Amino acid sequence: MATAEFTDEGRLEALQDIPIFQDISNDDLLELIGHSSPQTWPKKTCILDTKTTLYKFYIVLKGRIKAYSFDHDSGRQAIIHLMYPGDFFDVCTLMRGVEHKLYYETIDDAEVLCIPIMKMRNWIARHPSIINHLLNDIICKMEKLEANVADLSLEDTETRFAKLLINNMNARKNCVEKINDLSHDELARLIGTSRAVLNRQIQVFKAEGILRISRKNIEILDYPSLLAKIPTDLS
Repeated sequence: MATAEFTDEGRLEALQDIPIFQDISNDDLLELIGHSSPQTWPKKTCILDTKTTLYKFYIVLKGRIKAYSFDHDSGRQAIIHLMYPGDFFDVCTLMRGVEHKLYYETIDDAEVLCIPIMKMRNWIARHPSIINHLLNDIICKMEKLEANVADLSLEDTETRFAKLLINNMNARKNCVEKINDLSHDELARLIGTSRAVLNRQIQVFKAEGILRISRKNIEILDYPSLLAKIPTDLS
């Protein structure tokens, strides 16, 4: 296992940047860090035991981690959401104390704070202001899931792919970030389609001069044309 990159001081700075901890003093954050153990997970580390989050709460300090559901009969995988530094899991298990059927896999080398679930609950009980922030996090994730379900039901692949690119685009640099270096398999899972269908859509966008892909870097060449792929009542 790789050596943890963050010192306790670095972990404190990382927690200070997370919105749910904005009202928490440094001493109380250091107490939380004292309850935790840093873990480094190499790229493609999988957490396949869904009972893990019954006992541990995780805060992402470095890297990207995908949360996904998996159908063992069909072998199909659906990405529920991507997590970045500052995200945490699993809030549902933390709040309700029941097993949450989600799996996790690191997209990059990652570092997390691992906190025993009962210590996390006891710490929250002493800092109840954090509960509203956790509820807001759950609500935001639910709203995104609702939007994704609506897109899958109502929109075609072209529209879903255009929205994915725009939602992850740095307009100033005309490039896609956060999902920029994901494989086509992962991009396809994010919009609920197959790699073959996504590849065809990428070729269409390339032929229309909308984007260019080199070494997994997605560059947007014609933003107005990309935006036009989304119906005006959805953009």
